[in-house]
Amino acid sequence: MTKPYLLLLSLLFLLCQGIAQNDGNYIVVINSDSIPVDLNGSIEYKPKSKQPLTIKVIQPEILTYSDYMIAFKYDKALSVSNSVIEEGIEQCMIMKSTGNGFMIQKYSTLDPSSLTRLMLNEITKESINYGYEKTEKDFKKTLKSGQTIEGVEAVLTYKGERETYTVATYGEKDEGIILVTMLLNEDYAEDKAFIDLFLETLTLKGGTSK
Repeated sequence: MTKPYLLLLSLLFLLCQGIAQNDGNYIVVINSDSIPVDLNGSIEYKPKSKQPLTIKVIQPEILTYSDYMIAFKYDKALSVSNSVIEEGIEQCMIMKSTGNGFMIQKYSTLDPSSLTRLMLNEITKESINYGYEKTEKDFKKTLKSGQTIEGVEAVLTYKGERETYTVATYGEKDEGIILVTMLLNEDYAEDKAFIDLFLETLTLKGGTSK
């Protein structure tokens, strides 16, 4: 395989790696040429003294979100939002119109391990005030990256309705995460599936240790 072709394959690999976190059109750069391309669209590139080479950029069904602290997989039909809550706290989430989804708050200036109960009370208080009854059990899971997150799973019930919330944390000195999952209607099997995919593929990196 010639050097130009190796360069081309490397550029395509880098482009596909970036698709998970970006929407809209993309640009394939081959040597000094920049070629606009849409997902699932084909382009034709004519290298000097070679036959035309057709390139197609596609998007896999399962994408990977990755930043300086976390990474996880999710369905391409979903959208990841990442926002700054305040200095030292960022929030990454996927929430569907059904109310089902998950979020992670990332802390870079404090250990959030003691905030489990506060977060759980905050996200369930409206349902409790409405009349839902709550039962709790401990939650513990070892992540793909080796760390163990711990917290509480709360099940709220009211006249046949069921809501399930999980709040778990992992912290070290001056950093860590709070993880929250929300399943407000367990009839949505596909919603449970994307939450399970998130939990099974979540990894912590950066300053976090195993």
